[in-house]
Amino acid sequence: MLTSRIPASSPSTAPLDEEAVTMGARIRELRRARGQTLVQLASATGMSQPFLSLVERGHARLSLASMGRIATEFGVQPGDLLAHRPPRRSTTETVDVVYSAHRDRPAGGDRSVWQLAEQPGGLRGVEMFSAETVFTEFGVHDEDEFVYVLAGILEVGLEDRPGGSIDDAVVESLAAGGSVTFQAGTRHAWRAAGPAGFRVLVVTAPAAPLPGPSKGRQLL
Repeated sequence: MLTSRIPASSPSTAPLDEEAVTMGARIRELRRARGQTLVQLASATGMSQPFLSLVERGHARLSLASMGRIATEFGVQPGDLLAHRPPRRSTTETVDVVYSAHRDRPAGGDRSVWQLAEQPGGLRGVEMFSAETVFTEFGVHDEDEFVYVLAGILEVGLEDRPGGSIDDAVVESLAAGGSVTFQAGTRHAWRAAGPAGFRVLVVTAPAAPLPGPSKGRQLL
């Protein structure tokens, strides 16, 4: 499945919500900065041009996997596409401080994400709320990922075999206090166990190099 959430009513009536509008504007800004057309972006990401047009106008929402594909195409992190940027932060070459802000469940929306502190090209954190209760598609990215459940119940879908269908996913259920890690390149999906949704802390970092043969000195 290449799309995520398209409203049942006519998409020309009104945007989904403020978050969808802001994210769409950010995608349009990045696309135009690259001199890329919607048709070119659609071809590069495997999505349809009409759907991406809806996304840019805030009338449709990307799945997490689709967001990852667009971020990869733009050469940015998925967090760079998110609507909620820190209200105040202090950044130097070595330290990034993000000051707290009250975070409510999104009004009229099923997903909201807030950027946390980060290191350019390195460690990056986000806090996410989601009430989406259906797996849409497996996502995959080039970073190692750590997820800690702050509230609610998160269901994680994992491949039962390489190339397996999302419908056959092995499901792990994590309540508040539970955590999971994904090595870069691991296909996975998320959903909420019920309408109350879940809230998680997500930290990503460049993939650790795979261990190779030891080159240390050999003791005789």
